[in-house]
Amino acid sequence: MNRRGVLAGGAALALLPSIARAAAPPPPASAQDIADLGQIDESLQARIAALADEAGLTRIGFAACDITKGRAAFVRGGELFPLQSVGKLPIAVAVLHMMQTRQLRFERTIDLSRPQIAPGASPLADSLRRAPVRISARRLLEAMLINSDNTAADGLMKLAGGPAAIQRKLKELDIDGLRVDRFERELQVEALGLTPPVDFAKPDALARALDELDVLEQRKALDRYLHDPRDTGNARGLVKMVVRLTDGRMIQPRYTAMLIDWMKRTKTGNDRLRSGFPQGWTVAHRSGTSATVVGVTAAFNDVALAVGPKGQRIALALLIAGASQSAADLALFHKAVARAVYEEWT
Repeated sequence: MNRRGVLAGGAALALLPSIARAAAPPPPASAQDIADLGQIDESLQARIAALADEAGLTRIGFAACDITKGRAAFVRGGELFPLQSVGKLPIAVAVLHMMQTRQLRFERTIDLSRPQIAPGASPLADSLRRAPVRISARRLLEAMLINSDNTAADGLMKLAGGPAAIQRKLKELDIDGLRVDRFERELQVEALGLTPPVDFAKPDALARALDELDVLEQRKALDRYLHDPRDTGNARGLVKMVVRLTDGRMIQPRYTAMLIDWMKRTKTGNDRLRSGFPQGWTVAHRSGTSATVVGVTAAFNDVALAVGPKGQRIALALLIAGASQSAADLALFHKAVARAVYEEWT
């Protein structure tokens, strides 16, 4: 996890009926979408839908906005998908707004120890296995966005008042189509159908817990997770949030600059949307990936802001749910989608 898959889960089994639904045509764009993001590019929409069909992907959510020229494209842009670590972006936006309004300070600290370790690869968790740590909100933000650190995300949300406080802040900021409902320790256990508590202080705790869960229970948990409205979002909401970040409508420019810098330096998912833009472009992004169980990856996502050498700015998001393709193939699909956006809009 770290929302990277922590195990391949054995031989791929037949997909759940709910996963194998044929892709629905995108709904017509609303007047509000056009007002917020620009005129709809039907040619790009058709190209992305065709790419998904060729890749055998039946459930994708895509949205893109050419901020510079005022045009947009969607494929199932309003449909909800499991966010996984893409959800760390709205968490960061909410927390930075709290910083801006003095509800929270960068220097505020929290004491963490072994019981607070969340699943997933985590430098912070490695430190906590050796000794308790006192850590600031600033360092938690950096670890969450650069390392996709789930333990850091839980610590930050606790400092901010918990997931409910984050969700209230998102509502206050008029960020729709995105939900933050659980701490990582809760989300990952429930998503995989495990029985809490799980002692994540042991590095192999998650893999061992999954080994003890039979395949039928894993399949049931997967189906529940793919239908769970909690901790979900849509591509349209992600892109609108990125666009609003760029024009200063949500947080002050200095906070936006910090956020974008951390997203540029992220160490996860760099083979996805970022890889589809050529040299000379700068891409800040936040990826999210579920574990792969019974041959199915519940979530393989990315949201990005791409800035070109001539000042071009493109916001895009791609969410994939219930995929049986390999991680390498899913990353190649992200790259192909980003390349298609680049070719159509530059």
